[in-house]
Amino acid sequence: MLVDALKLPAETLVETDICIIGAGAAGITLARELRDRPEQVCLLESGGFDYEEQIQSLYAGENTGLAYFPLKEARGRYFGGSTNLWGGWSRPMDEIDFEHRPWMPYSGWCFPKAELDPYYERAQTACHLGPFEYDLDYWQEGLAQQQRRQVPFSTTDELATYLWQIIPSTHLRFGEAYRAQIEQASNITTYLHANVLEIETNDSAQAVTRLRVASSDGKQFSVAAKIFVLAAGGIENPRLLLASNRVQSGGVGNQHDLVGRFFMEHPYLISGKLQPSRQIPLYTGRNCRIDETFVATALGLSKEVQKREQILNFAARLIPYEEEWVRAAIRLKQLGKPRAVGHQAFPKLQEHKEHRRKYFPSIKEGNKHSNDTTLIQDLMTAIANVDRIAAKVYAKASNKLLKKGSSKQPQLCETHLIGEQAPNPDSRITLSRDRDKLGMNRVQLDWRLSPIDKYTIKRSQQLIAAEFERSGLGKMQIEMGDDDASWRSLRGSYHHIGTTRMSHNPREGVVDEHCQVHGIHNLYIAGSSVFPTSGLSNPTLTIVALAIRLADRIQEQMSRAEATAGAIG
Repeated sequence: MLVDALKLPAETLVETDICIIGAGAAGITLARELRDRPEQVCLLESGGFDYEEQIQSLYAGENTGLAYFPLKEARGRYFGGSTNLWGGWSRPMDEIDFEHRPWMPYSGWCFPKAELDPYYERAQTACHLGPFEYDLDYWQEGLAQQQRRQVPFSTTDELATYLWQIIPSTHLRFGEAYRAQIEQASNITTYLHANVLEIETNDSAQAVTRLRVASSDGKQFSVAAKIFVLAAGGIENPRLLLASNRVQSGGVGNQHDLVGRFFMEHPYLISGKLQPSRQIPLYTGRNCRIDETFVATALGLSKEVQKREQILNFAARLIPYEEEWVRAAIRLKQLGKPRAVGHQAFPKLQEHKEHRRKYFPSIKEGNKHSNDTTLIQDLMTAIANVDRIAAKVYAKASNKLLKKGSSKQPQLCETHLIGEQAPNPDSRITLSRDRDKLGMNRVQLDWRLSPIDKYTIKRSQQLIAAEFERSGLGKMQIEMGDDDASWRSLRGSYHHIGTTRMSHNPREGVVDEHCQVHGIHNLYIAGSSVFPTSGLSNPTLTIVALAIRLADRIQEQMSRAEATAGAIG
């Protein structure tokens, strides 16, 4: 059932068994796992089914650390959350990501990857991905049929090939894909335009009693439940805990000043170029389809190399590079032609791209290769390089006449580098004095890197460059240095991680191994804010796996409570 909170009478009390705050990847997954059970579920979503400027503006905040995206544009505040914006790249975290690494402070999860593997398998199905297989050997035959064979590196145990699966467009936007299931579930009531303002606890702060909620026009109501799950994202989760400071001055779950700390991203840098000596489509080709699964690959470093070099997890994508005069000529050639809409398996891709460009301008399609130049700028670039354009046209025509297309020179590639970030307690979310239109304190983000983060990116690229040269596969130019200028283009990946981290000890984290807030028996947190380390992989598949695991935990807890109540009765 759907309820628009704008139509609720003021001071309404909603009573339920389980209350989920946030209808993004984590919240929708939890609701789906709990649907059609005896327990009543309340799902609270700040927005509606589409983008609304006044609601999105509630995300606005201040960046006080490293340069970062405008916070208002860093997530999607409507049904489906940030799955309305993402590209669907999916990959489980690696074994080493869960391990304690002596060279990385605060590393190690509460359990090994093997604990999460059964939930990863269920997450694969929930996301309509292919088989739970991310080892390159499993995909070798299919990749070979796409002319993407393994590259013969001289040292086979140095480099690793990382593989991603990509969620098909039919299930890419969770809000669209699963709306009908949520609406039709017998036990789920979804409240739209419902903004949680405060988590209220009992006097001992050991149990949550109710939520104070406001519709987007400021009208307030309350939600009481037996179990509460905070699933509002890596920035909003700590914001709400910190703002709920009526009983504990530091906020709910913040007795050790850890809420909001350890903010992590996946640092992303475009730096350097590779001139291959031969075609290497396994790493330079676009995403490809094998049977019904779309896959993508990147270069990484083996677990052994990470240990030897004492670096973090890392990957490099090799993106074919065209100089600006070539891109200008291509754009001019395409004038008047209908815009490409991508692969036929993604019929709504262009629509979503245009939506992102309009409402989330910081998200640039193709990173820095966005087509933001004007017609006049392209014409001026083409005129200035007319001799080079003519030479390129002549060479292309000659190849056709001589039927030498297959001997095409390997294309220059730009290196796109992405790394894991080490947990850093000084990288954090805090509250500012500014308030949004509902009266909540806005956030401040102080994103900080540690020396090992930059060292990882630089050293990893050096190792990959050395292996290419040693194997006779090409030369890689490394542009980054020790000066700040060469790192100026470093940015994040819209991944908000670690701000309510998991730990066995409440002095080292906010939630326990079951994602329950330390010391509060009926408050759980879902999403990447509970990750103790960020790993390298895009976080959503792990978010979904943890949400499924949490749903099992909640079902067990509810069943035990019912059995106890029955025995007493």
